[in-house]
Amino acid sequence: SAVLILIRLLFISNTMLIDDEAYYAMYARHLDWGYIDHGPVVAFLIKLLTMFAENAFMIRFGPIVLITVLTIILYRFGKSQFNEATGMALSLGLSANMLFHTNAVVMTPDVPLAFFSILAILYYYKAFFIDEEYLIAAGALLGLAILSKISALFPAIGIVLFPAIVKEKRHFYKNVNFYRSLMLAFLIFMPFVVWNLQNDLAFVRYQGAHVSKAGSFSDFLGLWIGLLFAAGPIYFYYAVIHPIWIARNYRAQSQQQLYFLSVTGAPLIYFIAQSLHSRMEMNWLAPVLFGGLFLFGLSIGENWTKHKKLFYFQIIFSLLLIGLVTIQTFLPFLPIKGKNDVTNRYFIYSSFPDELKTYLEAHPELQNKRILANNYQIPSMVNFYIKPKLEASCLSIGYHETLYSYIHSEKDLKGREFLFIAKGNSIPASIKPYFTSLKVLHQFQSMRDKNVVAKYSLWLATNYKGKEA
Repeated sequence: SAVLILIRLLFISNTMLIDDEAYYAMYARHLDWGYIDHGPVVAFLIKLLTMFAENAFMIRFGPIVLITVLTIILYRFGKSQFNEATGMALSLGLSANMLFHTNAVVMTPDVPLAFFSILAILYYYKAFFIDEEYLIAAGALLGLAILSKISALFPAIGIVLFPAIVKEKRHFYKNVNFYRSLMLAFLIFMPFVVWNLQNDLAFVRYQGAHVSKAGSFSDFLGLWIGLLFAAGPIYFYYAVIHPIWIARNYRAQSQQQLYFLSVTGAPLIYFIAQSLHSRMEMNWLAPVLFGGLFLFGLSIGENWTKHKKLFYFQIIFSLLLIGLVTIQTFLPFLPIKGKNDVTNRYFIYSSFPDELKTYLEAHPELQNKRILANNYQIPSMVNFYIKPKLEASCLSIGYHETLYSYIHSEKDLKGREFLFIAKGNSIPASIKPYFTSLKVLHQFQSMRDKNVVAKYSLWLATNYKGKEA
């Protein structure tokens, strides 16, 4: 774990933020109780981390701390409640895993989602099996998990259903503190509900359109096979296959196994069903892995002699994957290019704090013009790395609403002159009708070693006509 922490510190010290991280940094500049695509926890976390200095290292230092703290808590929990092997399996199953490693070096809502969801599962376990005094803390953690990302609702469903599965625990349905914990979770989540009601259900509309995108069977296979490799085959088995297998004979399982089966099974059922007809992204499946981590740890720890080789295989597989991605980031050697090389995302905006910033500084007459683009990624990287006098914004022409849709109104933009950044050397045809004239000022490109990984062009855009044009 110490070696992994060192690798992560070196990684965040020597790579740029990716565009999503810069976008969430803009959340922190515009704190609110909700946003069109996520809850506010990631924004408050970034705000806390950047109180004294807004830079990439400080933003990413938080995830390293959270994942490290979580590995320590998991080890102590497994050791005290089961045995040392279980503690080790839980701790290393998390820290030496490609998906959670990514959570440790890239700041997204998935970071607080994982942290608070896993702790909520752990504390509800303590409430069910040790002492109900843990219920209030468990409810607070669950509320923070759901406020981080709405998908934490699925493990929450598993928690609520657990007493129905095990009759010895059904007395919790008569326990007022159980309902108090759930009410506390709802109250913590309530500001996000209020924000949505005040903003025409923006999040509901956006996510509804997002998850309803039609997918094919090949998308389904690609999603779950991708998770198999990213999570590691043994972890994948215990998170995805094992719950289905043991559910057929659930009465033979221990109460502890049934609890973790419940918090894993609820999200698993939803995501399998949804991914059969919708195109989904791999990180959306994260709630399946939270309960799956405990099924993995308990199964390995309780049968250490029998399963230790499987454990070693899982850890070695994941460490090799982490090492492969890390080496590819700094010393690319794999014969992959473009979007197929995920490590390019750390370099595609490298020209922004370099060539683009230098050009703007050399032309002071341009510095009082707001920079626009037609996606959230470009203005977010401009705002974070260049910090222009006027905050860059996103037009969202033929594109979904973003944070910028709520902080820069059409009325404020209409009729003005802007700088427009386009991907490539030409302006998109869909953008041209919205301006009286467009004049190219500069073309620049982001390099990785001696290879071009992205091209951009800067345009003088006169008289924005508004979307009704």
